[in-house]
Amino acid sequence: MRISEVALEDIKSYEDRTVVPIEGGVTAILGENGAGKSTIQEAIGFALFDSLPFNNKEFVREGASSGTVEVTFEQETQNGTERYRVVRSVGRSKYGVHRYDPGADEWIDQDIDSKQQLVEWLCARFDVEDGDELSSLWSSSIGVPQTRFLSDFSQTPRNRTATFDALLNLDAYEDSWERLKDVPAAIENQQQELRRDIDTLTGEVQGLPDERAEAESLADDVEAIEARIDQQTDELSEKQAEYEELEGVEADIEQLEQEVESLEQDIDSTESSLETAEEELSAAEKAQKKCEANRDGYRRYEEARERQDELAEQEDERDALIEERDDQEDTIQAIEFEVGQLEDDLEELEAARETLEAREAEKERYEELDGRIESLKDREDDVEALEEEIERLAEQIESKEREIEAKEETIAEIEDEWEATTDPETLSDEINDREANRKQLANERDRLEDQLERLQDTDVDAPCPTCDRPLNEDHRSKTIEQREARIEEIEAEREELAEELDALRERRDAARKVKQRVDKLPVHRETIESLEEEIEDLRAEKEETEAELADLEDELAELPELEAERDDLEEAYDEYQTAEFRVQDHADVPDELEAKRAELEEEQSALAEIEDELEQFEGLDEELAEVKDTLEETESAHRTYVKHEQQASQVEDRRERVEDLESELADLETELEETKTELEETKASFDEERFETLESDIEDLKGEIQRAKGTLGEKKENLQETREEIEWLEAKLEERQEKLQQVKELKADQQFADWVRDNVREAGPKMREIITDRIGSRANELFRSIRGASAETLEWTSDYEIVVHDADVRKSFSTLSGGEKMAAALAVRLAILEQLASVGVAFLDEPTANLDRQKKRNLVTQLKQLESFDQLTVISHDETFDSMTDYTITIEKDRQTSEVSVN
Repeated sequence: MRISEVALEDIKSYEDRTVVPIEGGVTAILGENGAGKSTIQEAIGFALFDSLPFNNKEFVREGASSGTVEVTFEQETQNGTERYRVVRSVGRSKYGVHRYDPGADEWIDQDIDSKQQLVEWLCARFDVEDGDELSSLWSSSIGVPQTRFLSDFSQTPRNRTATFDALLNLDAYEDSWERLKDVPAAIENQQQELRRDIDTLTGEVQGLPDERAEAESLADDVEAIEARIDQQTDELSEKQAEYEELEGVEADIEQLEQEVESLEQDIDSTESSLETAEEELSAAEKAQKKCEANRDGYRRYEEARERQDELAEQEDERDALIEERDDQEDTIQAIEFEVGQLEDDLEELEAARETLEAREAEKERYEELDGRIESLKDREDDVEALEEEIERLAEQIESKEREIEAKEETIAEIEDEWEATTDPETLSDEINDREANRKQLANERDRLEDQLERLQDTDVDAPCPTCDRPLNEDHRSKTIEQREARIEEIEAEREELAEELDALRERRDAARKVKQRVDKLPVHRETIESLEEEIEDLRAEKEETEAELADLEDELAELPELEAERDDLEEAYDEYQTAEFRVQDHADVPDELEAKRAELEEEQSALAEIEDELEQFEGLDEELAEVKDTLEETESAHRTYVKHEQQASQVEDRRERVEDLESELADLETELEETKTELEETKASFDEERFETLESDIEDLKGEIQRAKGTLGEKKENLQETREEIEWLEAKLEERQEKLQQVKELKADQQFADWVRDNVREAGPKMREIITDRIGSRANELFRSIRGASAETLEWTSDYEIVVHDADVRKSFSTLSGGEKMAAALAVRLAILEQLASVGVAFLDEPTANLDRQKKRNLVTQLKQLESFDQLTVISHDETFDSMTDYTITIEKDRQTSEVSVN
């Protein structure tokens, strides 16, 4: 992932919509404390990771009801690089995600309008399980708040384990062990339930043999009934065939009777239609005669109306020309007015050019003076700035001189202290000598105690275990007393040596601390040399600034004289400006005047052409009047002709219709006689008595078959029920076998679950050792690079404690100095981030507290070398980062509002 832009509106100290661009590589966000630097980091955590270290209301700018955060980022997907913009508001429910479409050059809404939908989308983007893991990823890894940067490592071992196990996902082992706790018992419960089910199933399948015998008997009955039904069905089919044949004859008789009736109706209908057709033919012939009588009047009316249409078109054309002539006269009048105005403007242009020529020299002198005056006025503020710079340089010189003085005092103190201190190596030799003496005394004491034990166990007259002489009671007693006395002396000597060793170790520890300070003397002396060089540079800069101030004050002394001369030339300058404006404003007047005059001639020529065209329409009104008289004269004849024209045109069609109906009537009468003859013949061939007998026999057979089918249905239903019962019992029998197999499998599962649970819990501490060792090794490389001290090494233990080894001194995190703590925490944090760098971005809030300039530079160098990250952002109030990082974003706060600038 790579964040490209953060936009804030009414968020904390950000008022109007403020856009913060973020580049790749290492970026520094700089500004004074309280300027609003951390707000940018908090906004990203809030929008992309649902993480905010305080109440949402505290995130809104004071006086505003709500605020909005927009974060734009890019991410590599299977489809290439996708670009998204996440929008989230505080104080109101506004959530949104938009994807950039480069083809359409637009942002496409992803239909996300609730917090739940947004968190689910973000979890899918960053490959985390849920919202809690998403928030933890930010607060514990990517954007660790400044307050937790060191405190996580200062916790108790138990709390450290809880914090970093969750961060490194090692708590999954303990969670898995806990979740698996109920698995063996659950498997045992399943076995008990299966055994109860098996007992129930055993009782249920006892009746399976009886059900199988009943099914076989019912199948035999069904087969016998089906054979009887087949026999009766064959007999029924024969009788039905004969019956259907007679039924067909009966149907033919009915059909012929219907045809006779239909033909008689068709003859009546045709006779009626013939009468109507003859009447319509007579009417059409009468209409035809009326049309012939009025044909000439109809023709003259049509010709007059056609001529009227042609004359109307000419009338429209003439009226359009008259309107065009009037418009043309208006256009000519307007152009003549514009020509007059342009002639006036031409006179002003010539006068203005004369003014420009006369005032040219005065104008140039005025501009020269004005530029010089403005330049000097702009530099008036530089006087105060230069004075402040001189004062600042003087204070820096004084401060660095005091710093040199303090360093020299420190060097003197260290040298005096070292002169009065014994070398820690000498003290180590003395400690080793005394430890060797204590060990020799312990060996002697052990040897004497062994001799005492043997003396006490040896019989009288046996060889003495210490000198091999014959042992008597007196010799035994004296020898024992000597040994016991020597043992007491040894214990006293060992106690005295122990006290001496404690004192020597304290002296050696103190001497080592002094030695550490002595080892730093070259650093102090180098610092003094560096400060002296800086003082020389500052003094040279101060001298240059003082010289620049003196030169500036000399130049400013000329200002009143220059202003007076410029004021004398102001009236001439104004006249020049006015003339110059008129020249620019009227520059096109000569060309425009010439063009307008040409346009006027063209328009006057066009008017003459229009007037010529109007002459051809003379006499148009008189001809229109004549055509109107003709229309009125022939209108009656035209109306009569139109009224009867359609009917007169149908004479031939109606005559043909009469002839067709006469022919159709003759055909129908012939067909009627033929159909009556066929009907009589069909009636003679029908045996009505046999038809009724067959109908009775068919009904009896159908009743017998129906009763047999009813019995068959009952038998089949019983057979089906019995077979279903058998199938159910066989399924129960199979289920019983499956449950017996499941009991065997669950026993094996229970043993495996116990084994898995034990191994899962044991794997957690082992994985913690592996991961802390790997991260600790990388953290040690980073720590030594940041510190620049080859003698120091860092260890991150399996209980997440940071330990620093300096030569043979082991220092826990709580005993480290501020700079050592910050360097160690930074090293471990960066190593963890590399381990968890799937997101590819990280934010470090004030990571350089207590680090000197060189260690800051070492840190930035390491940050640039971290290849696992596309972006690393350092938030700091230390401006020294400006020259170290790839990009710098500066935050300044003016009147409670944060302003952003990018370098």
